[in-house]
This record gives sequence, structure tokens and C-alpha cells, in this order.
Amino acid sequence: MSDGDSVVEAFASLADADWVDLTHTLEEDIPSVPTHARYGHTLYQSYEYGDPACHYRISMGEHSGTHMDAPLHFVPDGEAHYDIASVPLDRLVGRTATIEVTDLGPDDRLTVDHVTEWEAEHGDVEAGDRVLFRFGWDERWDTGKAGQAFYEDWPGLSREAAEYLTDRDVTMVGTDAFAIDAARAEGFPAHYELLGNETYILENLANLSALPPFSLLFTFPLKIAAGSGSPIRAVALVE
Repeated sequence: MSDGDSVVEAFASLADADWVDLTHTLEEDIPSVPTHARYGHTLYQSYEYGDPACHYRISMGEHSGTHMDAPLHFVPDGEAHYDIASVPLDRLVGRTATIEVTDLGPDDRLTVDHVTEWEAEHGDVEAGDRVLFRFGWDERWDTGKAGQAFYEDWPGLSREAAEYLTDRDVTMVGTDAFAIDAARAEGFPAHYELLGNETYILENLANLSALPPFSLLFTFPLKIAAGSGSPIRAVALVE
């Protein structure tokens, strides 16, 4: 069998899988870090105005909506795979563990025990895996004033939990909350631990409730030179 036939066969085996969209829609007045550029969508051409095409200008920060953090976001000095344009393509697709921690409340910290208890039931997180944490925080996502609860007192990872995951050599760590560090965490310990070990961060994910313990995740950022991060379209394949 040729390499081409192997690729076709691999994709054919996924034909009966379900696609799950893990991405919030980019629209005006979505939750945003107060110090970051807000998402804007400005009409430039319109059929109603007699133009031959429709065209909008998009303005936003690198960390708008569902997005990926590159090491550059928190690490001042880096080498290979440092900015978002340098992320190896093979890091963007692969097996993913989704761990439910909806018992955690505002500003709580996820511990190593949360991960090891999940592993005891579902199997070990392995090197190269991606790990997503479902806090249920995406249910607070909304536009305008209604979305304010999304960026108030969200839970996140403890330093020890982040260290446990980097020791396992995972590729990415994601959350459906506002950020991987809890709202009042001092010094961004999870950001520094993960990004400092070239473990990419996914934030503001959606629909993690639709994922089983393991799935196949696709996360493609824009190829931004010297980018500290990028919005992504995150989707998962589920048997």
C-alpha cells in the first residue's frame, strides 16, 4: 500500500465520526481582556449600497475569542517554536483528553489530584497528548453586559497541576474559562510553567461537554509573524 493509500484509508476510517465545534463565534461585544483590543467588524462594501461585493474590515487582538497562546505571550526569550507562526503543524492535531472539573467554583484551583483521579478511571495522559479542562465556564459566554460573568472569578490550574502536565510532555493545555490561570492567581504561574516548556495554551473553548474522555482535536491558528497568539477554529472528531 502506498503512502497516499494509507492517508486515504485513515481518513475513510473517520467518515462515521462526528465533528464538534469547540469555537465561540467572533462577534462584536464578546468578552475581552480590558487591556486587549476588542473585536470589531466594520462594513466596507455592501450590496445594499450598490457595491459589486460584500466586504468587512476585521480588527481584534491576538487573544480574541477562542485562541491559542504561543510562548512569546509570557516568555521574553525563546528559541524554536517561539511565536505563533512557528508552531509545528504536527502539534496542531492529535489525541486529546477532556477532563471534567465542573465541581470547581469561582477562582478555585485545579490540583494534581483532579488529573490523577481522572487517569485512574479513564487511562493515563501520555506524552504528546493535549489536555482540555471543562469547568463549564463557557455557559457564561455572551455578548455585552450579559457576558461580564465570563471574566469574573473564573477557576484555573494550580502551579502544581501545570508542572504535572509539563512533566508528562503534553503538547497543549486548554480551558473553557477566560484564562488558564485562575482569576486571582498571582504571577500567572500556569502560564509561565506551560509556555516556558513549549506547551501551548488554548483558552475560551466551547462545547467541551460534547467530548468523551478521548477525542481527536484540530486547532489551527493564523500564521502571524512574531505573534504572541492567535484566534483559532478548534474542532474535535468524536466516534
